[in-house]
Amino acid sequence: MNKRQLRSTQRPLNDLATAYVQAGETLFLAIHDDIAARVRLAHPEAAYLEIGFDADGDVRLHGIWSAQESAIGSCHLLYDPHDDPEQDWHDGPLDIDELVSDLNRVLEGSFLYRWGIVEPHPVHEHRDRRWITLPPADRAAAIAAIVRRHVPDAESLVCRFEADHKGIAVGFEQITLSGGERVNIPCPRCSPESEDSPWPHDVSHELAHVLAQLYTLPHLRSRHLTPCMDLASEHEGQLWQLVFPYQQPGSVRTSVHD
Repeated sequence: MNKRQLRSTQRPLNDLATAYVQAGETLFLAIHDDIAARVRLAHPEAAYLEIGFDADGDVRLHGIWSAQESAIGSCHLLYDPHDDPEQDWHDGPLDIDELVSDLNRVLEGSFLYRWGIVEPHPVHEHRDRRWITLPPADRAAAIAAIVRRHVPDAESLVCRFEADHKGIAVGFEQITLSGGERVNIPCPRCSPESEDSPWPHDVSHELAHVLAQLYTLPHLRSRHLTPCMDLASEHEGQLWQLVFPYQQPGSVRTSVHD
């Protein structure tokens, strides 16, 4: 006899909480991507937003900045907000009021903070402000570039995603190399003393942030992540493979542990 399908309101509380968090993550990340698209329409080199909060807790935009060229502090200020309506022509296609309204919306929750998208200002005297990182134009290419800085011959990455009411956790399983060889990635929980990780601990966090975003957005998940069913793993749950874009000719090759 078939079990009666539960309505959404009859699901266990933990499942409902997980579904609520996943919906919030997807919505807020999609809004953040839309913000980035609008900002880059006006300022193609934009990489960061500098924001603060007024006495009522509302967002104030303090600047739009380029990426760092070589060292901290080398960003270029692309846009300096103004209060003069006669200077609105400087905004180009960017609607500042709409941008600030959307920033207020996405910064109400904790989703963007957990992914490292919102961080303290890098300049100490402005620590009361926040530094918002705009997403890479191509997350899959960004992940490939990070991995290949440490494993130059990497062709794909196999990982798993665990979603619960606290958000999405990313676990790394294997790297596939150009010759077909597979390199296992030690699990920090199962093998905390292992020194065989292909990259430093902070790189794992950097990768996990971008991979979680890739998984959270359904259109990117279906485009870039392929379910894996035939790999032996020490953990339960679905494995996913991200096949990297082809390497660009003349790309810099570095050692595995640089």
